[in-house]
Amino acid sequence: MGVSVFTFLMSLIWSSIFILISVLCQRTMALKHGVNFILAILAVGIVRLLLPVEVPSIFVVRSTVVMPFFQRFFTTPILEIHGLSINRFYMFLAIWIMGSAVYLLLIAWTIFRQGREVRRMKTEDYLRASKLAEEIELTPKRKYQILISPEVKTPMLFGYFSPVILLPPLTLTDDDLRYVLLHEWNHFVHGHLWIKLLFNIFCALLWWNPLVYMAKNDLDYILEVSCDRHVVSELSAEERIKYVEATTNVMKQLAASVTRQDIPSIGFVAAVPEKIVQRCELILFPPKEMSKRIKMCAVVSLAFLTVLSYAFVFQTAYSVPSVENSQTDSIRIDPENAYLQQTPDGKFILYIDGEPFDTLEQKDIERPPFSDVPVHK
Repeated sequence: MGVSVFTFLMSLIWSSIFILISVLCQRTMALKHGVNFILAILAVGIVRLLLPVEVPSIFVVRSTVVMPFFQRFFTTPILEIHGLSINRFYMFLAIWIMGSAVYLLLIAWTIFRQGREVRRMKTEDYLRASKLAEEIELTPKRKYQILISPEVKTPMLFGYFSPVILLPPLTLTDDDLRYVLLHEWNHFVHGHLWIKLLFNIFCALLWWNPLVYMAKNDLDYILEVSCDRHVVSELSAEERIKYVEATTNVMKQLAASVTRQDIPSIGFVAAVPEKIVQRCELILFPPKEMSKRIKMCAVVSLAFLTVLSYAFVFQTAYSVPSVENSQTDSIRIDPENAYLQQTPDGKFILYIDGEPFDTLEQKDIERPPFSDVPVHK
C-alpha cells in the first residue's frame, strides 16, 4: 500500500461524496429513521479521508488533462527556503493542519468555558424534579443532578460522563416535567452530546469543505427528533398527546428567550415554529420502521461504495521517453520506483529501481514524469 498525490486527491473526492450523501439523507431518512445510518455514512467518509492508500489490485485510470493539471498545480515549487523547495501541496497541507488545530482548540476552549459557566451559575437542587426522576427510575443507573437556575434559557443536558439536567424556572405540571426529564435523559442515554462533539471534530478535520457545515446545519434538530422517537416509542396514543402538549407548553413559555445552544449541551425546544409542528406530527403519527430488507440494502450499498472508492484511482498518463540502447520497450517512472539525485554541477541523475538511468538538466525535471519524482540533494 502506498500514498501519493493521486490517492490523496481521491480521498478528498470520496470523503466529500460520502458527506454529500449524508446531507441528502438527513432531511428524509434521519427524520423518519434516526441518525445511526447518517453517522455510519459520515464515519466511512472520515475513514476514507484518513486512509488515502492505494491497494495493490487498484485499477489505474489514466488522465491526460485533469490530473496533469492538478499535479502541476500542487507539485510545482513556488518558493525555496534554505535550499528546501516548497510547493502548493505542502502549503495547503500546512494551512489545513493549522486550521484544524485552531478549530480543535476552539472546541476544547468552548467546552471548558461552558463547564466553568455552569459551575458558576446560581443553581439549586430541583427537589420536585429529583423526586419525579426517582419515580420514573431513569435507566441506566448513573449518578446525575437536576438543577434549576434563572440563568438557563431552556431545559438542557450538560456533561459527557456525569449528566446534569439544567432547567429554567418554568410553570410545569408533573406530567410536563416528567416528559422533559425523560427527553433530556434520552439525550444522555443515546450519546447525543458525544455525537455533537464528533460532528464538530469532523468539521475541524475538514474546516475548508462547505459540505461539512451543511451536514452539521440541521444536527440539533435531527437529534431532537431522534430523541422524541426514543421517548415516545413505548408511549400510548394518549401519552403521546401529553408529550406534545408538554413540548408546546415549554415552547410557549420560552418563545422569547430560546437561543441556539453551544457545543457541549443539548436543548429541549427547537425555536423555529415550522420545525415544532413537524416534530409534533412525527410524534403523533410516527412513520413505519424501516424494513429489514431496506436496512440490508442500505448497508450493502454503503459497503459497495466503500469498496468502490478504493477500486480505482485517477493518475496522470505519462508518455514513455525514448531511450537509446534500452533493453525494454517501456519504462515506468513514478514516485514509487524513481528519484532524482542532484549533482554539484546542477544536473540530476535519474535513478530507477535504485540504479542510475540517465542524467537530466533542470529544464527536463520541470515537466512530467520527472517533475513528480522526489529530488535527493
